[in-house]
Amino acid sequence: MKKFAVMSFLLVFILLSANVLASVQNYYEDILLDETGKSLVKLSLTVTKPITDLKFIVVGKIENIQAASSKGSMNCSLMIEGVSYVDCVFLLPQEMEEFTSVYVNFTTSDFVKVLDTKRRFTADLSLNQSIESAFIFIRLPEGMVVEEEDKKLISPENSTMITDGRRIIVMWQLNDIEAGEYLTSQVMYEGIVPTPLVQIRLRYILIFGVAAGGVIGFIYIRHFRKPQKLILSVLDDYERKVMNLIIASEGVVDQKKIVKDTNLSKAKVSRVVKSLVERGLIEIERIGRRNKLKLIKKKFTI
Repeated sequence: MKKFAVMSFLLVFILLSANVLASVQNYYEDILLDETGKSLVKLSLTVTKPITDLKFIVVGKIENIQAASSKGSMNCSLMIEGVSYVDCVFLLPQEMEEFTSVYVNFTTSDFVKVLDTKRRFTADLSLNQSIESAFIFIRLPEGMVVEEEDKKLISPENSTMITDGRRIIVMWQLNDIEAGEYLTSQVMYEGIVPTPLVQIRLRYILIFGVAAGGVIGFIYIRHFRKPQKLILSVLDDYERKVMNLIIASEGVVDQKKIVKDTNLSKAKVSRVVKSLVERGLIEIERIGRRNKLKLIKKKFTI
């Protein structure tokens, strides 16, 4: 038992399936840090075999956990004993699909440690499965930067730093991760009080960074030709649920079917549909008194 407890601390994030050990095709880790040291963690992964539940361990205390999948909602139980033990199961299991996308969100204050004037972020969200492609984004608090002398402390070493105009973002792309291999990220950062001259220079740097970020994003989408997962990852739970239903219906579905399958009110579905239309993801075809929702297929592969 003692040996098992030690291993639990070393494997900060162990992902287990109740039925199968599914290989992970794409894994996205997006962590937003605030000025108090709290981390908002958003995880999404696509496995090559369907799963019916999700179990994982995080060192420290986590809160506000939410989980969902392309097959439906999930109910998560949480037990905290030094580490956080999470067990999520599907509420309405459906027929097995070729691919299953799983989304997990939670918050924790145990990834950031204060060291004098600096702060160190460390997270090991390792899996016990092989991963084809992993993308990690660490978004520093506003006004926080990585000093030149601290760049050597960033790990893994092949990091890239960009900005969205407000925050510095440290990101990695990792490929062909073996089962059991560590997936640890670390960043040392601190706040700055820039002089007026530095503020002017910083403004130009931010403008350049935004432009560079846009170019990088465009190159990424053009090169990998898999914008669907990126688009779905930025939608809220309701938008993602509606999009998944449209995709599952080969790109065309009656709006009344969306209301029936999601158990959402007509008004709520109308608001979600309007948001997706404004985002340029779907279009509405009026047929009599019925609305047909159509996917804009140039952004997706059905």
